[in-house]
Amino acid sequence: MNELVEEFPGRSRQIETLINWFGEPTEKTPHSIFIHGNRALGKTEIIKKLFEIGFPKHNYSFLNCKIYFQLDDLFEVSLNLLSGKKHKCKNFDEFATTLQDICETSDETRYLIFDNAELLWNFSQTLVSALLTLPQWTGANLCIIFITQVPWEKFRRYVGMIEPFQLYFPEYSRSDVIQILEKTCPKDEDVEFYSSFVTYIYDVFSDSCDLIDLFRVIPDLYIKFIQPQNEERVSRNDYSLLFNELNPHVELALDNLYSQNITSLIENQLPTWSLYLLIAAFLASYIPQSLDKHLFSKEHEKQKHSRKRRKKEFNALKFNEQFTGPQTSEMERIIAIFQSIYQDSIIPYILLLQQLETFVSYHLFTRTTPVERKDVQSFRCNLSFNYIKQISKSINFDILRYLDDSSTM
Repeated sequence: MNELVEEFPGRSRQIETLINWFGEPTEKTPHSIFIHGNRALGKTEIIKKLFEIGFPKHNYSFLNCKIYFQLDDLFEVSLNLLSGKKHKCKNFDEFATTLQDICETSDETRYLIFDNAELLWNFSQTLVSALLTLPQWTGANLCIIFITQVPWEKFRRYVGMIEPFQLYFPEYSRSDVIQILEKTCPKDEDVEFYSSFVTYIYDVFSDSCDLIDLFRVIPDLYIKFIQPQNEERVSRNDYSLLFNELNPHVELALDNLYSQNITSLIENQLPTWSLYLLIAAFLASYIPQSLDKHLFSKEHEKQKHSRKRRKKEFNALKFNEQFTGPQTSEMERIIAIFQSIYQDSIIPYILLLQQLETFVSYHLFTRTTPVERKDVQSFRCNLSFNYIKQISKSINFDILRYLDDSSTM
């Protein structure tokens, strides 16, 4: 317990809950456990570590569903890990029978752990519910563990009436993340100096990325951070100058993260209308709501086509001087702007909601909740002006026209 809590700050409650559920090796455990929460919150790593240090090797099988594409591979690897022997298995009945035989060799609990468990749906719509019934069907001392980013409300439609024990991993607090990042401090570096650096990086990046992304950007940014000091251009104690020189590299790192996220989405066949939804959220985050009628009404659409004027080329500096943002905008306003700028077809409302959720999971948007109206969903777009210009150019959307008009009001 102590070793795990020290390694995973902010997760003592989850660790204690798991240890209490598992108990002694021969004790009955919950038949099924559903572990859920967003990416990079310690779900997988805590389970891995807990089983590595607390359970015999052949008492559990840990499978990442991302790397298996055939159902028989999934079954056979599970059986091989639990028995230490090679097994051939072609269907679920064979899997259940062999698993029952393995469990009968000992009174100790066996665990089937599936990471990225939502991908089990790709094998069969009934596989999840079938796995959950295994302990009752076989009568074995068996526990099924699912680890997923999918919330229970969505997952339960594949489960039916079965109710597994649930364990939710909430977002880390600011102090927890900083404590985790401080563990990356080089051995020859002053901890206090490094802590100032990671605290600054967290405060800049916290709305735009998760812990995995932070681990990715920190090494390169740290080299840039200490470069002026190594070149004896800036004193080690002059944090304001050090951070000032670091800022251009921070902006570039943010754009690279967004680029990777967008590229990943596009590789998964992100439709063109989704890019318009990104642009709509950006406009909603930066343009005052009082200008919506002027900019997004049908009357204004006619004026834009009849008016001949020279377009102004906005750069990021000019844009930031003229607009304050990004501001929070209600979901209904974002969708209204989207419907104004995207007119190729009618996109079902439910698809728009699902896409907004996807953007939040990729940190392109940040979900915010107004204190005075907790029933309202609001979002803030995290993409930079330069990146939105690239997206707009890729779909031949003239975003400067809207920004130009709004700046002259």
